[in-house]
Amino acid sequence: MIQGSSWFVRDKTGQGALALAIQRVCAPLAGDGTRIHTADLPLGGVQVWAETHTWPPHGMWALHHRMAREIALAGWHTEIGDHLLLVLGWSADRLDHRARVLRNALAHRLADHGRTTRQAIRLVTRLLTSPFPASADPAADAVAAVARDLRWPARLDALDGLQRTSTLDSVQLRLAQVAGLEADVRRRCAEHLDLAWRVTRKQAGLLDHPAPADPLLHPLLQPVPTRGGPTERRVAATVPNRPLPSGPHTF
Repeated sequence: MIQGSSWFVRDKTGQGALALAIQRVCAPLAGDGTRIHTADLPLGGVQVWAETHTWPPHGMWALHHRMAREIALAGWHTEIGDHLLLVLGWSADRLDHRARVLRNALAHRLADHGRTTRQAIRLVTRLLTSPFPASADPAADAVAAVARDLRWPARLDALDGLQRTSTLDSVQLRLAQVAGLEADVRRRCAEHLDLAWRVTRKQAGLLDHPAPADPLLHPLLQPVPTRGGPTERRVAATVPNRPLPSGPHTF
């Protein structure tokens, strides 16, 4: 849960935009019941803290370290205090680390379409065969679970719209490299989510089903060729045949 400072509410430009992005990074780690606050520092940067009454005192240290790791992965320098975090600007080392992690994702998890296919089939099958109506839309829920496993859709969404610039040429070069890698990761995530969506639809016997309502998935689900594309070939090669309802149907 996000809670901005009063200064942030009045002015949503400059450091306010940075504070909002940092809140989006931290809020999922804290959970729905925990308020995450931010306040802009006078000389630049942002301080971040969680409300202690919504988080066990013995767990606050662990929460701050989890938030610091995720903030650092975005490329910022962080310092951890007893009751808050300080985000103090871009770090060349952290940006280099982000570039390495992005390249690693492209070379490993995001190169493994088979894992996405197997995971989507397993998830939607579990939802479809559950003795209790656990899901109103099994295909959409399975795709959302695949997106969480990929992790990068949420990470990219948290920084979406944030202008990332620097007056230092060395940092600006790293920011440009990261932006290029993020564009590749976003395209690859779109491939995986589109594959998962088509697999779950076919596995569930759903025809002409609309795309998921989750706003996180909409920018990543891109139009694909209607026939003969790589996604269709992957679906055909990996999804077992299932009888479909009688009558005309098109994919």
